[in-house]
Amino acid sequence: MAAVTVIIPTLNEEDNIDILLERLLAVRKSAGMDFSVLFVDSASTDQTQARVRNWREKGPVRLLSRATNVGLAGAVLAGARAVNSDVVLVMDADLSHPPEAIPSLLGPILAEECDMVIGSRYVSGGATPDWPWSRRLSSRLATLPALFFCEVRDPLAGFFAIRRHFLSELPGSVPGFKIGLALLAEYGSNLRVKELPIVFRDRDYGRSKMNHGVAFAYLQQLFALFLKRLR
Repeated sequence: MAAVTVIIPTLNEEDNIDILLERLLAVRKSAGMDFSVLFVDSASTDQTQARVRNWREKGPVRLLSRATNVGLAGAVLAGARAVNSDVVLVMDADLSHPPEAIPSLLGPILAEECDMVIGSRYVSGGATPDWPWSRRLSSRLATLPALFFCEVRDPLAGFFAIRRHFLSELPGSVPGFKIGLALLAEYGSNLRVKELPIVFRDRDYGRSKMNHGVAFAYLQQLFALFLKRLR
C-alpha cells in the first residue's frame, strides 16, 4: 500500500482536536489503513498545538508549526512539501468533513484508478443538512465561476485525496482557502478526478474562518486564474 498522510491545517481549533483524532484513529484501526496525520498550524493563539502534541504518544500524529498565518492553502502546500508520502488527504479540523469517509476517498487512488478523489457536497448522495437555504444559494453562486476551470460538481471542496506530487509541484502561491480549485485549474485533463458524496456538517465548536478577507482572496484567485487562461 502506498504511504498516506492526512494533512489538516489548523488555526485556533483547540476544541476540535481531541474529537477529530479519536475519530481519525478509530477509522485507521477499523479500516486497517496505515496513514499518518500531520497538523499544519498557522500560529494558533489558543491550545491547538498543545492538544496535538498530547497525541504524539498515542498514534502517528505530527505537528508542523508555522510562525505566521500562511492561510489554509499555504498550510496545505507546506504540509505536502514536508512529507514524502505517495498520497495525501486534505481535510478541515472543524469536523465538517467526516473522517469515516477517508477509506472511500483513498480507495480509488490506492487502486490507481484516479489521481484525485473529492468528497463532494454536490453529487448524488452528498448533502449539507445544517445549511439554511441562503447559505446553500450563496455556495452554489460562489461555485459557478470556478466551473469555468474544471468539470467537477464541487470544485471548492476542501476534503480530497490526491497523489502528493501534484500538490508539491504546484507552481506559485495560492491565496485563501481554495487549494482544490488551484489543483483542478492547474492540471486540467492531466488529472484523473473522481467525486464521491459526503455529508458536510457545520462546526459545533470554535469560530468559522470564513470572512470578507477569505471572500476577497477567492476573488483574487479567480482573477489570477482568468488571466492565466488568457495567456
